[in-house]
Amino acid sequence: MELRQNNTHEYVQPPQHLKKELCDLDYLQDPPRILSNYLVHAPKPFNAEPHLPLLINSGEITPTDVFFKRNHGPIPDIHLEDHRVYIGIQQATQDCRGHPSRVEWKALDMKDIMTKWPKATITASLQCAGNRREGLAQVKEVKGVIWKAGTISNAVWSGPRLCDILKSVAGVPDDLHHEMIRNFHVSFEADDHVKEDACYGSSIPLRKAMDPLGDVILAYEMNGRPLTRDHGYPLRVIVPGYIGARSVKFLQKIIVQPQESTSFFQKLDYKILPPWVDATNVDSAWDLSPSLGEMNVQCVICTPMEREIIPCSKAITVKGYAIAGGGRAIYRVELSTDGGKTWEAVDKLEQTPDKVSGMYWAWALWEKKVPKFNTSSQLVARAYDSSGNMQPEFPIWNYRGVMNNSWFRVSNITQLPQSNM
Repeated sequence: MELRQNNTHEYVQPPQHLKKELCDLDYLQDPPRILSNYLVHAPKPFNAEPHLPLLINSGEITPTDVFFKRNHGPIPDIHLEDHRVYIGIQQATQDCRGHPSRVEWKALDMKDIMTKWPKATITASLQCAGNRREGLAQVKEVKGVIWKAGTISNAVWSGPRLCDILKSVAGVPDDLHHEMIRNFHVSFEADDHVKEDACYGSSIPLRKAMDPLGDVILAYEMNGRPLTRDHGYPLRVIVPGYIGARSVKFLQKIIVQPQESTSFFQKLDYKILPPWVDATNVDSAWDLSPSLGEMNVQCVICTPMEREIIPCSKAITVKGYAIAGGGRAIYRVELSTDGGKTWEAVDKLEQTPDKVSGMYWAWALWEKKVPKFNTSSQLVARAYDSSGNMQPEFPIWNYRGVMNNSWFRVSNITQLPQSNM
């Protein structure tokens, strides 16, 4: 396969990561956090989601100290001036002798990343594939952090487009019909250490990376400021419309290759396994299921919350978010106050498309006024995206506990006059 050659960067050899034992993972240098903002599920590695009322009342753009935190190991302490990003291309899986094909590497420093290509800015929501895993755990045992519904946040990200860098540095063709664009993948590796592998890694199809409307960027800014350590400093991938697992933090390596990443997190995680797979037979099932990419359609009620006592006899505003994958818009959100027997469209639904691509990478925020609750009321919310995708009524169980997007239900709300409080 003939590719353009680029000789502006010398060939180098990137550093190699070796897997550390659990006892050698050092969490002492993790950054401080505002713990009161979060429901903390695990301190080491730190995994936490914001409380839903705080998340929704923070508005369209989630503040950095409210944004959910998903980690698989300690937070690395990387110095901007020392950091290098290594970009490689592997022409084939094996050479003519059956050995792994050689990767040709080139290196960029952060000054290169920040100055050599145009800076793009996108607003995009990231959502963990395990968001709402709690609902699947209530059906049957699942593997993973038992997240509630707060592992989603929305931010403004800035940095160069990955397609510009791959064309310039790796010589990837810009013809979207080229067989390489159709068949290859882009693999990402982090400069970190994790429990499950030598480092965090993942990949996306090359066609997503090279699509100028796909808006994949290498972000060094979040909400107008340099990335914080918790969110990937000094550089992370942002893959809008995809599950958060593909937006690799602490980015160190980018590899264009004929196959998906061989990382644990691509091969042995983040897949919807068949319903007959559980802890007893999971090892033989991973290769039978595709890796997750685009998010599905999702809708959540953020306020009021389950078992909340509301000290007001007036109409209450129900608030929530909705999101769809692949840049699809949310075109309708419906709310039921009687457990799903009858439905009404919400009063307010706001979602902003990207100014350049026109894609809907950011979540939709919605509101609905409800005249009165009683203890028997059950609120239920559901959304539809612009392709007509709908949420299932009940959870669809899978052992890894991912992609739960069933109707969202809130029960046992008590509304009392303030004089009774």
